[in-house]
Amino acid sequence: MENNKVLLEVKDMKVHFPIEKGIVITKTVGHIRAVDGVSFKIREGESLGMVGESGCGKSTTAMAIAQLQPLTSGSVWFEGVDLTTLTKEELRRARMNFQIIFQDPFSSLDPRMTAINIIAEPLKIYAKKGIITLSAEEIEKKALSLMEKCGLSSSFRDRYPHEFSGGQRQRIGIARALSLEPKLILADEPVSALDVSIQSQILNLLKDLQKEFNLTFLFIAHDLAVVEYFCSTIAVMYLGFIVEKTSSENLYKKPLHPYTQALLSAVPLPDPIKAKKRKRIILKGDVPSPSKIRKGCPFVERCSKAMEKCVSEVPHLKEVGEDHFVACFLYE
Repeated sequence: MENNKVLLEVKDMKVHFPIEKGIVITKTVGHIRAVDGVSFKIREGESLGMVGESGCGKSTTAMAIAQLQPLTSGSVWFEGVDLTTLTKEELRRARMNFQIIFQDPFSSLDPRMTAINIIAEPLKIYAKKGIITLSAEEIEKKALSLMEKCGLSSSFRDRYPHEFSGGQRQRIGIARALSLEPKLILADEPVSALDVSIQSQILNLLKDLQKEFNLTFLFIAHDLAVVEYFCSTIAVMYLGFIVEKTSSENLYKKPLHPYTQALLSAVPLPDPIKAKKRKRIILKGDVPSPSKIRKGCPFVERCSKAMEKCVSEVPHLKEVGEDHFVACFLYE
C-alpha cells in the first residue's frame, strides 16, 4: 500500500457556513466551522475510514471533496489536479473518477425511475454530453451487468425504489456509483440506515467490488466496529478537526488521543466478562457549538487530561509513531 501512488490529497480544508440574522436586511454574525483545517492523503486501493460523533464534519468533508460544497479555503487534489481550480466542464469530466454512495438508500433514489434507469442515468448523461461513447444497447447491457454484480436479479429491472427493501435499494445506489467506473468511492455512512444482518452483506459486497474494480474508499461512519472491519486506515474527527489518524490495527490496539480512547471505551463487547472489566471513559459535558471561536484545542472543554497549554494553543497533527498521527500535546 505504501508504494501505491496518492490518489486523493486534501490540504488544510476549511468549510464554514455563515450565520445570518435579519429578515429583510440580513447580516453575518458568525460562522459554523463544520470543517476547520483538515488534511489527509488516500493512496490507490486504500480504504480510509472517517469516524466521529454526529456533527463533527465527516459528511461535509465528503461533499467538499466532490465539490458539491464550496470550500472556504484549502484545496482538494485528485491525481495531481486541484479540483477547486477546474471549470464546470472540467469538473464534470473529473467527477467520472469519484462517485458517492449516500446514507439514505430511499431519498437518494428517484422514486419515479425504475432500477435499470437509475443505474443507467449517469451513463446516459455522459453519453449525451459526448464524454463517453456508448450506444443505448451498450448502456442497458452495462446497467444490467452492474445489477447482477451488486446482487440484484436482472428481472427486477423495471421495479421502482418503493418495491425494494432498504438493502436492495442500497445495492441500486452502489451499482449507480460504479456505472462510470470511478477510481474513488465516497461512501457516506452507506450501512447506518440498514439492519445489522444486511450491513454485513453490504460491507462484504463492497469488499468484493473493491477487489474486482480496484476501488479506493473514503468510508464515513460512526460505528467503530464497521470501520474496523472495512477500513485499512482510520481518521478520527472532532469538531471539524482530525485528532488522530493511523492504521486500523494501531488504533484499536493503542489509541492515543483522549477522545479516541473515550470512543473505543463505548464500543459494546460481546464478551460480558471483558465488558465488565473494561474501564468506561465518560466525557464531561456536551459537544461545544461549532460556531464558538476558540483559541486552544477543540477537545479541551471535555478532556480529563487537559493542560494549561491546551487552552491557548491548537495542537497540530504530528507523527508520534510509525504511521501514527495525533493532535495532542501529551505526545510532544
